[in-house]
Amino acid sequence: MNPFLPATVAMLALAALTPDPTSSPTTSAAAQASPEIVVPSGPLPLGQQIMVTLHHWPAGPVQLEICGNNARRGTLDCANDQAINAQVPAAGTAVTPILLVAPPVACPCLLQARHLTGAERAIAALPLNGVTAAPAPAPAAAPELVIDELRVVERIPLRGWFGLPEELTVRLTLRNPGPADVVDPPFTLLFGPAGQANTIVAAPTLGTIDAGQTRDYRIRVPMDLAVIGKHELHGRIDLPERPVAFVIETTRQPWGLLVLAAILAAILIALRPRAIRPLPEPSTED
Repeated sequence: MNPFLPATVAMLALAALTPDPTSSPTTSAAAQASPEIVVPSGPLPLGQQIMVTLHHWPAGPVQLEICGNNARRGTLDCANDQAINAQVPAAGTAVTPILLVAPPVACPCLLQARHLTGAERAIAALPLNGVTAAPAPAPAAAPELVIDELRVVERIPLRGWFGLPEELTVRLTLRNPGPADVVDPPFTLLFGPAGQANTIVAAPTLGTIDAGQTRDYRIRVPMDLAVIGKHELHGRIDLPERPVAFVIETTRQPWGLLVLAAILAAILIALRPRAIRPLPEPSTED
């Protein structure tokens, strides 16, 4: 055995266990800490300039903005036009002055910081005095519609039996169960063979459906000679949060044409001239 091998192995193990002097627990913890904002204690009057400290941020630009309503509606509650941009160095800590301005809506207020090159975000409570902004408006109720009835109105069967052009009529009953009126929502209709409904059909105007109101509509779909077999009508009412969709099927079989073809074939067979067989000649035997 090489006499230097045990000593070499011991030295390598010692080197692996020795901590790197360039790295420290403090640096590692800082790299894993979440970004945060530190603001002076309040109450803080409007118009005053304060110093804000950013800790544990990645290097790069950070935008700070004052928000009311606890920023429940996002940027709608923030003074975006008076936002402050700060540059964070590689150390991850920066101190920047900001001017206390009134947010567009009333407090509770906060200071929000967002890194402009990533998803990092942090907030800190901001105890402002003198904010006279109006309270944030209550969220509007989302419009809603419910289908109470959807059915095909009886067609004239003789036209369908003989493959003649006709009109499919569908009755649609809509009810508004919500507290808000639904004002003429977009309504689209598609018609075609089962699984291939891609022909646009003129949809009726829905108009305004008041809260609690029920309205009936008649949808008219033209069907030409090519409409044979099972077809589908797809409808969609585009509401902001709760779109309403439906599918209704109809079948059109020209059985009358088959009966007519059978009758015509029977008539042609009956009128076909028959071959006349010659009579046998009389016997001439004595």
